[in-house]
Amino acid sequence: LFLCGIGAYLYLRYTVPIFESKTTLQIEKSDQAKMVLKVENFGDPDNLYTDVELIRSQFILEKSIHRLGLNVRYFVVGQVRGSENYRNSPYEVRIIEVVDSLAAFDKRYDIIFNEEGSFNIEQGGITSGPHRFTEEIDLGAVKIVVLLDRGIATDEILNRNSYYFTLPSTDAQIKEFSRQLGVSVLNPTAKTIQISYQNPNARLARDLVMNHAQSFLEFNQERKEQSSQKILDFIDSQLDTVSENLRNSEFLLNAFKQEHKLSNIENISDIYLTRLNDLEEKLFALDLEAQTLTRLAAVESGTLENLDLYQLIAMTVGTRFESSLQAMLTQLADLLRSKEEVYFEVTENSDVVKSLDYRIQIQRDLIVQSIASLREKNQNEQKELKRRSSAVEGTFAGLPTQELEYARFKRLYSINERYYSSLLEKRIQYRISKAGFVSESKILEIGTVPSAPIKPNRNLIYTGFLGLGIVLSLLFVVIRYLLHNNITSLNEIAKLSNASIGILGIIPKYKEKIPISQLIIDKKPKSLIAESFRTVRTNLEFLGDVKGSKVMAITSTISSEGKTFVALNLAGIIALSGKKVVILDLDMRRPKIHKGFGVDNEKGMSTMLINKHTFEDCVRQSKLEGLDYITAGPIAPNPSELMISSRMDEIILEAKEKYDMVVIDNPPVGLVTDGIASIKIADYPIYIFRADYSKKHFVQNVDRLINENGIKKLAVVLNNVDIERNKYGSYYGYGYGYGYGYAYGGGYGYNSGYYDQDGKKSSWFKQLKGKIWK
Repeated sequence: LFLCGIGAYLYLRYTVPIFESKTTLQIEKSDQAKMVLKVENFGDPDNLYTDVELIRSQFILEKSIHRLGLNVRYFVVGQVRGSENYRNSPYEVRIIEVVDSLAAFDKRYDIIFNEEGSFNIEQGGITSGPHRFTEEIDLGAVKIVVLLDRGIATDEILNRNSYYFTLPSTDAQIKEFSRQLGVSVLNPTAKTIQISYQNPNARLARDLVMNHAQSFLEFNQERKEQSSQKILDFIDSQLDTVSENLRNSEFLLNAFKQEHKLSNIENISDIYLTRLNDLEEKLFALDLEAQTLTRLAAVESGTLENLDLYQLIAMTVGTRFESSLQAMLTQLADLLRSKEEVYFEVTENSDVVKSLDYRIQIQRDLIVQSIASLREKNQNEQKELKRRSSAVEGTFAGLPTQELEYARFKRLYSINERYYSSLLEKRIQYRISKAGFVSESKILEIGTVPSAPIKPNRNLIYTGFLGLGIVLSLLFVVIRYLLHNNITSLNEIAKLSNASIGILGIIPKYKEKIPISQLIIDKKPKSLIAESFRTVRTNLEFLGDVKGSKVMAITSTISSEGKTFVALNLAGIIALSGKKVVILDLDMRRPKIHKGFGVDNEKGMSTMLINKHTFEDCVRQSKLEGLDYITAGPIAPNPSELMISSRMDEIILEAKEKYDMVVIDNPPVGLVTDGIASIKIADYPIYIFRADYSKKHFVQNVDRLINENGIKKLAVVLNNVDIERNKYGSYYGYGYGYGYGYAYGGGYGYNSGYYDQDGKKSSWFKQLKGKIWK
């Protein structure tokens, strides 16, 4: 948990905070002229989600970036993490001329300020300078001027921090800011849209979101006005054509009157004029529709990228098929615009682009089929009207030729006049409509400079790391429990054994490092470890009250369990009680007794067993009164045969005649069987386990010695016990004991203030560590 807490702190310390600024737009449009003149909506249809995609588009993002003016961006290098000096840089870089945009843009320029008021600029490992402020600097790819902001810059600020600036390209900024932009519909009914920006600089996030909103509102107004202007341009072009036709028909009519000197030709039959005028008007209208349909057929023959769909939409104004074709063309324009916007996010071969291409092709085919159907219908209507016109003219063929010719000229003049008047009326209406359109889209919530970052979330991070620490701690405990295979207490030995094991006691862990097994009870006789050996000495009496000299055989399962250490100090503690003790080193493969006493190993048990030396030649006296010892001697090639020889029994008998206690340091019986013979004849056979080192299955060796070899008095000593962790007795928790398969409290409470070793209280960290590792 502590480590996870440190991890959470370091994560929060080194993670760049992200700030978010938001603004809310309400999309509303007011067209007063439409309500007054009752003209149809000629602009783009209102669609909230279309506006959302437009706000997300690269087009609006580019306008916002240009509006913000981020031609140069300034940064400061911190000790832990850097930051952007947006609107707060102590210096200003002005671009004079860009020679090579590829080499100049999107590069890091480090600026190093010197104490004498000059500075150097480093880019790509190349350093230029020193330069002066207001001096034109030629960096090869770009020419700049650096100005100093006296209101911010001080010598301390300039010399304390490291600065650099970049000249970002528009594409790089679009790519960066598009990832920080968020657009969503808040309420479709209220037509509200929320725009947000997430940036490491709080002030930049606020300015980005506000400039983006303003750029969209300005473009939205321009877009509507541009659509209206295209329709007005089309009407103006038609007016020129119709005006020319009207002048021609008027000229022909006046010329006919002057040529034939006619002033009043009103006696032509009203029926003839009415029918023929009506048919000619319809034919003329159909002809105009045919011309319009021919132009609209460009959707089929031309490429969509080169078509001006707004121009095609404007051409349908005033026709019978205005409502049907205008809706389909508008939908096609929306699909094309969506495709262009998608290209900024996906590749050309993506499924989204393929889906849009399929929908565009379906819409295009639908428009082409509709136009073909309308053209066919137009041609049929023209044929029918021409047939009827011919029939009417044939009926009145007897009328004077001059009257018929005059009527035809007058009819053409009337038709052109009415069409011209209609176009003038439409132009006036759309001009009024254009002037009457006002975008009422507004900013409901102004973006503010955020005071606190949204990421990283401190509470969430601390909670997450705390949860992770709990999970890892539990996992560690479970794994340690499952993988735990070491003996830690006497209680475990008693539970694991299938035989009756005698318990002599424990030997606490010695706090100081012992390079080799040494005699230490004489150095600190009042220490805790010395008292533990006294307790083992006392408990030996419960193993048997044998009169006379006694033999103690000590062994273990493997090396490094501390049998030699226990043999030395247990012999020493017995010698302190006034008895004569001798130690025999029978571990002739890895002898250590001579190292414990710091003597040579040139003679000893191996030379005695081959009758090279006598007992008196090999026995040596220690510094402790009453304690003698015989080393193992040179390593023999056949230690097993030597230990089971009759000479071995003679040496033990000779030692018993001269000493009260004979202590035999046997080899580990888990590796070799050399020492079993001496264990069988011992009055006090002792088996050593080492806490947190000996494996649990080592207890089976003790069971084997008791059950198979008949060593019923075999007792156990647990060595190297960490009393601070296991709490034996007052510190032991389990205590000392004797008997078979059980133990009882020893009654000695260590750390009682009487003993002079390790009486200091452990720190809270060590106590916590002990509880975790237990």
